Amino acid sequence: MLEVSVMNEEYKPSFDFVSKVMKQVHEYEASTFSFTEWLIRHPSVRYALAGSGALLGIFKTVSAF
Repeated sequence: MLEVSVMNEEYKPSFDFVSKVMKQVHEYEASTFSFTEWLIRHPSVRYALAGSGALLGIFKTVSAF
């Protein structure tokens, strides 16, 4: 027969449990950050893409007339 043990003591995490776990989470997230993600999220790249799209749109419109 399967016997289940019951803990009588309440679990009490260490005082800095949350800070330890969050430090590990931040380290993991930093290790998975790739150059491609940085390039996509960089503001100057976004502005360049938006500007080039606007210029291409203007040139396509001008050539239509």
